[in-house]
Amino acid sequence: MPFSQLLAGYGTTTIGEGMDIESVFALLKVRGEDGSAAWSVRSGGVALSLEELSGVLDGLTVSVRQRLTNCWRGTPNPQSTSTNAGEPPPAPIPFSELFAGLDTVGVADEHLIESVFAVIKARRRDGAPVWYVRSAEMKLSSEELLGALEGYGASVKQDLAASWRW
Repeated sequence: MPFSQLLAGYGTTTIGEGMDIESVFALLKVRGEDGSAAWSVRSGGVALSLEELSGVLDGLTVSVRQRLTNCWRGTPNPQSTSTNAGEPPPAPIPFSELFAGLDTVGVADEHLIESVFAVIKARRRDGAPVWYVRSAEMKLSSEELLGALEGYGASVKQDLAASWRW
């Protein structure tokens, strides 16, 4: 199904002018009819290799862990995610526009998407890759996001390890 249909009604912010989205994977926190929470991953666009996906997940978990450590220490994050001075903040945009033209697998009808955390690989006009993260709906705590990323990363590493032929 189109990502735009899966995430219809969910909003985020733009990734920047002149960027072409190449691939995306999204961690979806879903709620079942019984109120239980679960995680699901959806991807679209050009498939990432297991090695690249593992590397991206490792980088994200290190970044989130650094933020958590800084918060526990009471020190500000030296690498603020805010925009550069003088630049306007990213404009709001529906995920359906951001991921137009990308397909993925749907979510079962008995699950309601509660939160979306998307990792986006885009290309600048000069062909250089650029990574973005975007989220929508209920904001995940850093601890919850770290747990979800580490869990997904562990399953990717298991798949990668299984692909090795000795």
